[in-house]
Amino acid sequence: MTVLMTVDRAHPLAGPQVRVEWQQVLPYDVPSASVALASDAVLQHPHDPVEGIRPQPFTTHAWLLDLAALPAGWQHLELVAESRQAHPVSVALEVRSAAGGGLSREPLQHPGLVTVPGSRQPLVRIVPEEGGWWAMALADPGAAGLPVPLREAAALARQEGLVRSGEPVTAVVDVSASMRSRLEGGTVGCVFTALQAVAVAAGAGDLPVVAVSDVAHGQRPPPVDADAEQFLRSWVREIGLRTGSRSGAGRRPAGTDPLGLVVSVTDQLVPPPGGGRRRAVVLTAARDPGVPGPPGTVVLAEGRPSPVTVVRALLRAVVPAPAAG
Repeated sequence: MTVLMTVDRAHPLAGPQVRVEWQQVLPYDVPSASVALASDAVLQHPHDPVEGIRPQPFTTHAWLLDLAALPAGWQHLELVAESRQAHPVSVALEVRSAAGGGLSREPLQHPGLVTVPGSRQPLVRIVPEEGGWWAMALADPGAAGLPVPLREAAALARQEGLVRSGEPVTAVVDVSASMRSRLEGGTVGCVFTALQAVAVAAGAGDLPVVAVSDVAHGQRPPPVDADAEQFLRSWVREIGLRTGSRSGAGRRPAGTDPLGLVVSVTDQLVPPPGGGRRRAVVLTAARDPGVPGPPGTVVLAEGRPSPVTVVRALLRAVVPAPAAG
C-alpha cells in the first residue's frame, strides 16, 4: 500500500536502499539532490559525484539511493526540482528492506507541488537519526485547489522567504479618489490577488484587508480564494471614493497595529508605515514606469500584473534594518 506523505511529518524508512522516481518531469526540468555534510560543504548530484546515488539503469528519471553509502558525516539529503515553467511535479520513494527472508518494498508518495520557474524547490528531505533514516515532505500542498498562477506565486513567496509559515499577512489598500483608474482597470485587484497568494504561502485561510482614504476602515478578511476584484468593487461601492490624505496609505484604524507582513497598495510615493515587516506597492501611470520609490517600496505601472510579477517585485523591496535602541 502506498503511503501519501504528510508535509512536515517525518516518515521512518525501513532500510537504506531507496528507489527514487521523479514524476511529471518535463524535458528541461533538472532533478537534483543536495547532500549537506558536517563540514558545511554541500554536494550537488548529478553535478558532483556522490557515493550512494546513481541512476537506475534502463529507466528515465529514476535513481537508486544507498543511504548507508553516502559520505561519512552527512547531515541531510534533499531531493530538489528546478524547472523553466510552472507545472505540477512529484516524487515517489520505494524503500527496500529485508524482511522474513525476502525483500520488502514500502512505497511513499510526495503530495506534489507546482514548480516556480528558475527556482530550486526541495520536495523531500532525508536525515539520519537514531540509527535509522527519516524522510519528510517539504513542500506545502495547501494551495493545490487554487488556480496555477496563484499556486506558482504562493510557492515563490514561500521558497524565497517573502513570508514565514504562520505569519499574519495584511493588505492596506488605498481607496481614495485618485485610485479610481487603478481600481477600475483591475490593477489593484491583480496586486490584491498576489497578496492572497502570499497569505496562502503563510498557511492562512484569509487575507485581512484595511481600506484607507481620508479615514481608515476596519479590517475585512475575505478568504484567499475569493474573487479579488469582486471583493474590492463591493467594498468601494459601500464606502465610496473620497479624497485621501497624504499619509492615508499608511494609516490604520485606531487601536489596531497589524503584525507580521503588512503590504500597502497605493499611488503615493511614501515610505511604508513603520513597525513590523512592511512593504508598499506603488501604482504609477503607465507613462511613468520605473520611478524609484523609498526603501521598502516597489513601483508598478498600471496594467494587470501577474501574481508572480507582484511577488517578485516584493522580493526586490529592501527595508533597512531598524536602528539600534
